[in-house]
Amino acid sequence: PSAQPERGALASQLPEWAALEAHAASLRDVHLRELLADTERSAALFVPHRTGERDGEIAADFSRHKLTKRTLELLVRLAEAMGLRGKLRGLFRGELMNGTERRPVLHTALRAAPSDGAVFVDGTDVMPEVLASRQRVADFARDVRSCRRVGCTGRPLRNVVVVGIGGSSLGPAFLYEALRATHLYEQLDGVQLRFLANIDELDAARAIAQLDAAETLVVITSKTFRTRETLINGCTLRTWLRTQLRGQASDEQIDSSHIAACTADAAAAERWGVSRALTFAFWEWVGGRFSVTSSVGQLPIALAFGPEVFDEFLQGARDIDRHCLTAPFERNLPVLMGLLGLWNLNFQNHTARAIFPYCEALWRLPAHVQQVEMESNGKRVSTHGRLLDFHAAEVTFGEPGTTGQHSFFQLLHMGQTVPADFIGFAQSPGELAFEHTAVALDGCAVSHHDELMANFFAQPDALARGCTAAELRALGVSDELVPHRTFPGDRPSTVLLMPRLTAFAVGQLLALYEHRTAVQGFVCGVNSFDQWGVELGKELAQEVRAQMRAARSSGEPPRCALPSTARLLARYLELAAQTPPPTALAGGGARLPSADSAAVRECVGETEDEVCVLET
Repeated sequence: PSAQPERGALASQLPEWAALEAHAASLRDVHLRELLADTERSAALFVPHRTGERDGEIAADFSRHKLTKRTLELLVRLAEAMGLRGKLRGLFRGELMNGTERRPVLHTALRAAPSDGAVFVDGTDVMPEVLASRQRVADFARDVRSCRRVGCTGRPLRNVVVVGIGGSSLGPAFLYEALRATHLYEQLDGVQLRFLANIDELDAARAIAQLDAAETLVVITSKTFRTRETLINGCTLRTWLRTQLRGQASDEQIDSSHIAACTADAAAAERWGVSRALTFAFWEWVGGRFSVTSSVGQLPIALAFGPEVFDEFLQGARDIDRHCLTAPFERNLPVLMGLLGLWNLNFQNHTARAIFPYCEALWRLPAHVQQVEMESNGKRVSTHGRLLDFHAAEVTFGEPGTTGQHSFFQLLHMGQTVPADFIGFAQSPGELAFEHTAVALDGCAVSHHDELMANFFAQPDALARGCTAAELRALGVSDELVPHRTFPGDRPSTVLLMPRLTAFAVGQLLALYEHRTAVQGFVCGVNSFDQWGVELGKELAQEVRAQMRAARSSGEPPRCALPSTARLLARYLELAAQTPPPTALAGGGARLPSADSAAVRECVGETEDEVCVLET
């Protein structure tokens, strides 16, 4: 083992990094076809994770990466030199991991079991509060589902609209879409769950289209309760509720029955008008993109499917938490995935990565992982503020198979190399609602799921092996077409095979990608838990809003720092003045109400630190 690196030294300055660079050079001319022919190597890179749960197995195959046993040894040495073991333990123990905001990072505590023991933040055990919050959300959801708690008119709350953006939306939406595609669909029992994230008014119109306000609960999710998009959308939906229910109850009765909140600032939510009885906590030590196992995910999912389903989801996440903390690095799935991300990014020079769930139910997974990975590790400096001379994060994107194959796999096979994760299940999560399990194709019965999984197994092999000019000529392809049909191959991928999509399995996947992200960030030496990169655009948008108001009130052209922006903004204001009012309909045919400008000003201040305060 090497000596401890100098405090603040970049990972790229360590001898372990130099050893990996030399090793990568030795593999440059080795094709994956050659590596995959080594059966002993392929067997060693098959890493199963088994639990006591019937559907809890994950079979991970890393053999289609350009690596050897020596590669893994060198990657583990780099991880140890960067203190990965200690950082993972510190994460779980509640040590200060987010240095710029002076906070611990404890999303793992959100799914801990009562028997897991104490977790301390600033000398206080947070687990009693976490467990109490979990129970409070579960009780509320049961009351709503059983109609013990109803709307202000006495009708059941059958519709839930979650208002939030970023981690307040992506994680819960991914979880909901995954679960409702399984047998759990029956447990919805007519409940509609919708998500409103975008400030575009069309998103608001879609969110409430054909809903009955008397049966609708709006859940506003914002950690600080200061997110402009969320508060403006919240204002609009509150106005919609009051407009639709006018004459049936007072505004106060409507708000206290139909608006709930998930936030770390209960006082701000109360000032905005949310009843304390309908305000559910999460904490400053939970990052938004890691908050789906808090009330942020629990409230909508428990309302939709029941608290027990969310508990099963937490169990799956907890299973991977324990695996990440205890398994040897060489057999540790999130550690291996994080290290291979670093290997492909910085030693193979592949700056993008794709996620392909061969399961339509996981169609929102790539979007959630995009935020988790790119917002966490898309950094330019180390935790000590030193400028990086390497990459800490890939560009992440994805699409379910097989639709992705007919969209951008052409580039993956014949353009630049993009490492990929393929996720598949041995059993289909749901069946067609009528008797139709297979179709006849070329005289053979082919089931939907077998056809899907045939592609799941074929695509990683095609990317890795490719198809040579000699093989094409042997098949009788003309010399003219051979260059166009040659596949270079040598394109890496990870294959994850699981038995069946369940709430437990979804929890495993969530934690797998969360910890993969943390591992890559820890080894790169960056802070994976802040997101200062989102702030500058917000500040500039504030300046643009001021220019809009000034130009409209004075009639003078806008004055912006960049002439090109001033020119475009002037054209926007000119066109907007000529645009007739929108005629979009929403909510049972009623026109979508606009939150009046005074209400919006009350709810969204013009200064960075101003909280939402309603005038009484």
